Amino acid sequence: MHDQIFTYVLLAALAIGLLWAAVTDLKSRTIGNRLNLAIAAGAPLFWWASGLSLWPGVAIQLGIAVVTFAVCCLFFAIRQMGGGDVKLLTALALWFPPTNFMVLVIIMAMAGWVLTLAMGMWGVAHSRVVGGRPVRDTLLLGACTLVAANFASAVLGGPKLALPDAIMEPLASNGAASILVALVPVVILSFVTLASIRIIRRHDQQPRIPYGLAIAIAGLWVAGGDLVADFSRASLG
Repeated sequence: MHDQIFTYVLLAALAIGLLWAAVTDLKSRTIGNRLNLAIAAGAPLFWWASGLSLWPGVAIQLGIAVVTFAVCCLFFAIRQMGGGDVKLLTALALWFPPTNFMVLVIIMAMAGWVLTLAMGMWGVAHSRVVGGRPVRDTLLLGACTLVAANFASAVLGGPKLALPDAIMEPLASNGAASILVALVPVVILSFVTLASIRIIRRHDQQPRIPYGLAIAIAGLWVAGGDLVADFSRASLG
């Protein structure tokens, strides 16, 4: 029981650290080394409280962290991630098992995508490019952002706009039509992404995305899910 309470305390501390990371990244586009180190240092305590075995449990967590750091360094080299983002994601890799961490990465990618469009829309709205049409392009980017947010929400099990059942039921009985319907979101998302990039570049915008915010959102989502699951198991037990 005491170990379980300590696990809750550690998850709450992680949530506070992620919130602080999001705030600092929004304010200064940096995530402090001390904060990342504190998050990483909390992982061994979480392993102990969770009863994780040294082999293969801890070894797997360390392996995930090493792979994450290597992949993120590649993104850092091509200037797609900041140094603080690399360290924060690597620190989180120490906390979550492979399946949960994969969910975290998916949520991070979705949140980062929506944030990119939203911040691109903000930049275009304040564009001073001669001959540009900031009002029209802002509205177009707003529509693209809503499409991206709807898709992200659908993937993550949240609210979404879907085709009516009156349309879906006849299509479900037709194999070829079902495949075409499944491809429609891919086509729409490809169009939305390419159109958004073109609009942003037309206004000479290079939005500085606070990717630490996307990582923090993903970490809070997964940690919150773990906390709810633990409470449910405790109440049922």
